[in-house]
Amino acid sequence: MPKPHKPKFSLAPVEYRDNSIAGRGVFAKRSFKPGDVIVPYAPKQRRLDVEDPEATAAARSKLTLLSEQWTVIIPDTSVPGGWLCNHSCSPNAAIYSDREGRIQCTRPIMPGEEVTIFYGWVTQNEPERDPCLCGAANCRGFINFDVSSRDAELIEDESEAGQAIRARLEQYVAFLASIGQEQVEETVVRALSNLRPR
Repeated sequence: MPKPHKPKFSLAPVEYRDNSIAGRGVFAKRSFKPGDVIVPYAPKQRRLDVEDPEATAAARSKLTLLSEQWTVIIPDTSVPGGWLCNHSCSPNAAIYSDREGRIQCTRPIMPGEEVTIFYGWVTQNEPERDPCLCGAANCRGFINFDVSSRDAELIEDESEAGQAIRARLEQYVAFLASIGQEQVEETVVRALSNLRPR
């Protein structure tokens, strides 16, 4: 006589399911408090040197993660992980790129709540590249923060245009501080530096 089938229960702290932001997302199955590690960024991954041409090509997927400035983490997308977290302008978690990469709670998350992060993408001369669909009250309208060649040219100028550029940057830096993402300011500075006339 066959044994009765026993239901399988998962102890995983999150589940991956459909959502309205980008088709799929990460949802908490239990409560998390600030500082808790929620999920690895990529449970299965490849790591390439930052100078490897394959790493540069993989970056176009927007799923790669620069780890400790010399290694690029490329997730195996057949295995769900933190790489499925959607962007929000009011995130409840953050991505950490050291070691294997992880998603960590920044404010209390309740069971059933979607785990969201701030992508912090800084683009150059592509102002409307990534429309934002997060729906947060403080939504910026775009995931990316764009800096232009004109911004770089006039950033230190005392003209009205230069002052407007600095005011826009200061507003963005204040926004970053309000969501605990101050490190993105370094990326903005680097992008402006790359665009400055030589």
